[in-house]
Amino acid sequence: MHASKYQAGLSLIELMVAMVISSVLIIGVTQIFVDNKRGYIFQQNQSENQENSRFTLLLLQNELAKAGYRRQPDIQAEQSFPASGNISGCGALAAGQTVKYISSSSLCIRYQPRDAQDRDCTGNAVQADTAAAIANPYTQTPEIFTERFWLNNNELTCTREVAGTTHSGALVSGIVDLRFELGVGANSAARDISSYTIEDPGTQPILAVRFSGLLRSSGQQLRENADAAAALLNWKNLTNPSDDLYASVRDGDTGQIYQVTQGTVTLRNRTP
Repeated sequence: MHASKYQAGLSLIELMVAMVISSVLIIGVTQIFVDNKRGYIFQQNQSENQENSRFTLLLLQNELAKAGYRRQPDIQAEQSFPASGNISGCGALAAGQTVKYISSSSLCIRYQPRDAQDRDCTGNAVQADTAAAIANPYTQTPEIFTERFWLNNNELTCTREVAGTTHSGALVSGIVDLRFELGVGANSAARDISSYTIEDPGTQPILAVRFSGLLRSSGQQLRENADAAAALLNWKNLTNPSDDLYASVRDGDTGQIYQVTQGTVTLRNRTP
C-alpha cells in the first residue's frame, strides 16, 4: 500500500505532445485516403468516357457500313430499296435512297439483312419470311431495315419500326453533342468525295459519313480547373458548334471530364 506514492501519470506537456503526434498521423492517413479516393474516382470516370467513346466508334462503324447493302448487287438500288413513307421517323425516302440526313445529330440508313442471324440496332431479329428468303443465296428479302440514329437527352438512340411497331433504345449515354457530316461527291464524278457537309446534300451522292461526339463523365467536380473553356476548346475547334449550343454545354459544366471522339465510315455499298 505504501508503493502507490511512487506511481506517477503523464504530465500535461507529455499528453499534449502525444496528441499532436497522433493528430498529425491521423491527418496524414486521412489525406492519403482522400487523395487515393479522388484519384480512383477520376480514373473511373475517365474509363467511363473511354469505354463510351470506344463503343460509339464500334457501333457507328458497324452500323453505317451496312448502309445500302443488298443481297443482289447486280440489281439497281432503286429496285432493292423502293420509295417509302415515314418509317422509323425518317420521313419519306426516295427510291434507291439508303442514307438520309435528318439533322446534324440525326441520320437514317437502309439496308437488307445479310443472313438469318442479322439483327437491327435495337436487337430485333429478322422476321420469319425474311429468314426463309435468305435461305436461298442472292435473293431479295421482303424485309428492309430502316434505322435512325439520333441524339436524345445525351444518349445515342436507335429507332426502327418493325411490323408497324416503333422500337427505340438508348445505345450509349454520356454524349453531350453528336455531329454527323456527310461526305458527298459530284454527280459527274460519283466515286470521289468532293466535300463534307452538315446540311442536306440534295441529289449529291453520299459516299461517306464522318461523326464527332463530345462525351462527358457522370462524375462531377473532378477537375482542378473549374473553367470549362479549356476542356471544351478541342470540341469547339473541331465541330464549330453554334454559340447557343456551346453556351449551353459550358453553362452545364460542373467539373466533369470531357473526351472528343471522331470516326469516318466509307459507304462502300453506296459507291457506284
